[in-house]
Amino acid sequence: MREVQQKRALATRQHILDSAAAVFDSEGFAGASLGRIVRHAGTTRGALHFHFPTKEALANAVVDEHNRRITAVVEGISRSDVSALEQMMAISELTARQIDDDPVVRAGTRLLMEMTYSEAPPLAYRVWIEACERLVRKAVSDGDLAPTVSPEAVAHLVISSLAGTQMVTSVLSGRGDLHQRVEEMWEIILHGLVPTDRRGRVAALLRDRAALTD
Repeated sequence: MREVQQKRALATRQHILDSAAAVFDSEGFAGASLGRIVRHAGTTRGALHFHFPTKEALANAVVDEHNRRITAVVEGISRSDVSALEQMMAISELTARQIDDDPVVRAGTRLLMEMTYSEAPPLAYRVWIEACERLVRKAVSDGDLAPTVSPEAVAHLVISSLAGTQMVTSVLSGRGDLHQRVEEMWEIILHGLVPTDRRGRVAALLRDRAALTD
């Protein structure tokens, strides 16, 4: 009986979290009210507060779930046998696809930009930058990126560019051209960082970018 109750409680928690993500995605952190979330979830305030005592706690839970899903993408790509540079591009493509397809990821992406934090901010960007920096170092050792680049600076550039591209396309086109803008981002980055004797790979990498995520 206790196991059944625990499963039911977990299912209720996940349903509330998914419902909250839909509201945060459409209304933002400031615009989302607990009343709206309760109505969207078809539950009660008591049930919501049992799992999430405040709106901030609920938003942080959405961000945590967003981070978990993005981390799963990064870990999945890291187990592939493609080059480090291709992994970086694949992670960007799959992240853009998740933003398109997954309301929790969309909501988490928006919340990361909109929330203010009284405690330490979420580790999301730091984790992604560190993962990207490791891939940049490997790409440099592979000869796919110029040996003079700063892996830390490139990692900050890639993650900041991806986050900014998502934000701008969300405002201007409802993310309708997100994949195109990510491709353009990578075209500019690759032409600036790939050594001259590897420039022939740039066109092939851009052409085959979608195949990396199939």
